[in-house]
Amino acid sequence: MKRSPRRSAPRRSTDPAAAAIRALRKAIAAIQETPATPDVENRNRAHELLQRLADVPVAMLVANNQGRYVDANAAAVFLTGYPRRELLRCSVWDLTPASRLGPGEALWRAFLSRERMAGRYRLRRKNGRIVEARYVAIANVLPGLHVSALATAALVKRFDRVNR
Repeated sequence: MKRSPRRSAPRRSTDPAAAAIRALRKAIAAIQETPATPDVENRNRAHELLQRLADVPVAMLVANNQGRYVDANAAAVFLTGYPRRELLRCSVWDLTPASRLGPGEALWRAFLSRERMAGRYRLRRKNGRIVEARYVAIANVLPGLHVSALATAALVKRFDRVNR
């Protein structure tokens, strides 16, 4: 008797950005199941979202429609070099190198229109150093809130070392 070939379950990607997006989708679903009340502010919901993503080894930044950051995880603090409080006073434009501001603004508008984007982005750290990160971004994960997951090889290595 011949055996039919065994079908294996689809393999999960080990890419940190892909893992971050899977975790993000789960966290969003959990938050959206909670009925919204008028007194729940976007900042509180953004904070709740990031709390659910605390163990994700990529920088997670939550921005509003104007591109201002309303929340960020520890990996984002490490990646940008900004203390969390200072980072939450920044916008997408503060982390964009001056030479990339024009294309960066066009990219932001395209992102809000398409509601999803992925690729590489040059980021200016607080010390002025430019780093290139891979990113995946989803617009309106909650009304008016947009999440970006960014990863660099150094960031992933650091979180692997810390979480051992």
